Amino acid sequence: MAKTIAVFGDSILKGAVTGFSDHLFDVLEENSLSIAQKKLGFELHNDSVFGSVISKSQRRLNKFFEKGGKADIVIIESGGNDSDYDWSLVSADPENPELKPRTPLSDYLRILDEMVQTAKANGTRPVVMTTPSLVADRWFNHICRGQNEENIRKFLGECPSDRLGKLHEMYNLNLMEYCVKNNVFMVDMRKAILEAPDYRTLMCLDGIHPNQEGYSYMATVWEKILPEIL
Repeated sequence: MAKTIAVFGDSILKGAVTGFSDHLFDVLEENSLSIAQKKLGFELHNDSVFGSVISKSQRRLNKFFEKGGKADIVIIESGGNDSDYDWSLVSADPENPELKPRTPLSDYLRILDEMVQTAKANGTRPVVMTTPSLVADRWFNHICRGQNEENIRKFLGECPSDRLGKLHEMYNLNLMEYCVKNNVFMVDMRKAILEAPDYRTLMCLDGIHPNQEGYSYMATVWEKILPEIL
């Protein structure tokens, strides 16, 4: 079992949930990795941040090693925010040719590779986690709150939920392809959650964050796979 695990991700590995209070989001004390930590006994350095895109995760990873940080495993989790759009801009002008995902796919894959290589150069094994699948209809309703729904529908096309799911899946498939081609250990959390009897029950009302039950489910995946990584 790895003694120390460092984590660089976004709100999903931070343990964020939505729809449980008047706040934009709440962070659970027991996220998926902290639950697994109690059972497996590893030291956890979780530097995941709500809303983070992969370039911000890279800066935190670099800073960790620059300050002499040591870990047996580095877990990298990103893609949900990278593949997303600034919906306020879409709402204002859906025909703006400058609209693009927060992190273009080519930049996303380049930075992912740089993070993997940095981890290896510092004697740490990189582990990449796939992103849980969207509940696309819930996510569409969420991004339209306070925005011009007609314009967002115009941007996404005839089947907006379907388009949202495809955008999210495209980044995930490219991430998986990268891991296979470069022999990087991958934890396919998306597949694990989709194997649940009804994965929708594991997700918050916003359709993109797991709920408390979802994080507990993710913990069982970590508990099974982390001892096998080394």
